[in-house]
Amino acid sequence: GDVFGTGEFSWGISNGWSLLGGGIADSNYRALTLGVGRDLMAFGAVSLDVTQSHADVWNESLSGKSYRLQYSKNFERYDSQVTFAGYRFSDKNFLSMGEYLDARHYGLNGELAGRHDEMNDRGSSWRPIGDSKALYTVTMSKQFRDLGATVYASYNKRTYWGQPDSSRWNLSLSRYFNVGSVKNMSLSLNMYRSQDYNYKDNGMALTVSLPLGRTGTLSLDANRAAGQ
Repeated sequence: GDVFGTGEFSWGISNGWSLLGGGIADSNYRALTLGVGRDLMAFGAVSLDVTQSHADVWNESLSGKSYRLQYSKNFERYDSQVTFAGYRFSDKNFLSMGEYLDARHYGLNGELAGRHDEMNDRGSSWRPIGDSKALYTVTMSKQFRDLGATVYASYNKRTYWGQPDSSRWNLSLSRYFNVGSVKNMSLSLNMYRSQDYNYKDNGMALTVSLPLGRTGTLSLDANRAAGQ
């Protein structure tokens, strides 16, 4: 597609406050973000930003804003982190760069180039492009250093202007261990549950990796999704 440019900045105003922002644009799309962050010391950190987008696509001009609130907190004593990227609200005519590129290729309703069939072939639900309204996200992680293990969990829920909600749960467990003379083997298990329209899916992936010589890695993967 067209050549595009992007840039970002952050400025520490004081020990507690920061300004942040950036932009991305090509000949038919531009988006500008401006936000502020606050260090809450023992209570974590919070930021709020606003993005304004404008897109000219398929003889339509679409302009909208997206607002995002994020919170992050480290619990160093417990080797844990909770990140609440909590809330993003978007106007109906807001398009991210990715949505704009999809709209150029597929059309705003996704009816061009077989997008509807492509999504159904992958077992996913098709939605109009740029229909996102709100996104809620919570992630948590915990390290167990004595066991060489990490637990990660996440939940996100999306709402749309004219479609049913979608949601996804994710739980990951990973551990490093030694077997005899073989050091730093790893085992990871990822499980998820998702719902989009009336389509529900439970899946999991199991990966085992071990060092191979000085620089190599041998991995074995097993996956289950969409009942297969």
